[in-house]
Amino acid sequence: MKSHAFQMKYFLAGIYIICVIFTCFNARFYHTPLAKISSVTEKETMSRKGTRDAEEYYYTQKITARILNGTHKGEEISISNEYTSSQVQNQKYHKGDTVFLSGSRENPGKSIRSIKRDGYLVLLAGGLFFLLICITGKQGFYTIISLILNTIIFAFGFQAFMKGENILNICNVIAFLFSITTLICLNGIHRKTWASVISTICVLFLIMALFEFSIQFFGDLDYSNLEYLGSMSNSADIFWTDIMLTGLGAIMDVAVTISAATGEIVRKNPDVSLRKLIHSGREIGYDIMGTMINVLLFVLASGMIPMFILKMNNEIRFITIIRYHIPYDICRFLIESIGIVLAIPVSVFISSIIMKLPFLKRSDKK
Repeated sequence: MKSHAFQMKYFLAGIYIICVIFTCFNARFYHTPLAKISSVTEKETMSRKGTRDAEEYYYTQKITARILNGTHKGEEISISNEYTSSQVQNQKYHKGDTVFLSGSRENPGKSIRSIKRDGYLVLLAGGLFFLLICITGKQGFYTIISLILNTIIFAFGFQAFMKGENILNICNVIAFLFSITTLICLNGIHRKTWASVISTICVLFLIMALFEFSIQFFGDLDYSNLEYLGSMSNSADIFWTDIMLTGLGAIMDVAVTISAATGEIVRKNPDVSLRKLIHSGREIGYDIMGTMINVLLFVLASGMIPMFILKMNNEIRFITIIRYHIPYDICRFLIESIGIVLAIPVSVFISSIIMKLPFLKRSDKK
């Protein structure tokens, strides 16, 4: 068995290496023209004071690149690129970069569209999949399957939205499918899986009902300040879907942890009373509650850092950003944190009943 496992790991490592090498030589399969930069010379053209008295430097690059595909394959072209020291709108290119050109395979053009990044993606994604299988074995394989299935579900949901379907209805369906797919793939078809699914759906319903109640009682949010969505008529629905999908992962994590723990307690001690089982599950939930809420806080903070810096560099005051630009993020964080807290008693109660029910029936028969 061990030799078979090692052979499988070597086989997966070989596939991983082949995929990484393939991305380095797959230019012929692209319809967009590609070129590899062979030399770069640059000079500073000017400097200008930007916002908050920061000095912004402007550079011009003279690039020589060799075309990798299309009818002009093998030819060298000269490209001019301008960028600033902040690289907010334009990018600096280096020797050895493979870039997409702005034209077609027949007429490549002489400007750069973007860098070819599939090699980095394959390296990281393949490394993740390889480590999942090598370290966790079968469970890692099921994790990969769940990721693929959830990506397909999300793609179908996005396609339905592009066809004009209501985004809130789509989100309700895919949130349910995400829960079913993820939990069945990772846990199989067991009582703890159904306990986790029921707990997750119940908690999602509770937090959305709580949000709806708060809106009806205190008034809706001012969605007109949502950037890039001010011209859309369904901004409120988009915000609702954001809350549901963002909180789904954290709620599922709490539900799975508590369901697995209560299931293990019952398996080791079938005679444990329902009261003690609920008490044990509650203690486990308290241990993970703080870290899960802090994870949400860190995700919120990391997402806001670029926006904070960009707006403050454009002389928007910090208090203005807090008042007008992030109330939605704060509201989302609070609702999802409430969901994590609610997931503890809901998951403890549901999983305890489901795990203990077969043993209660046996004792009644006796």
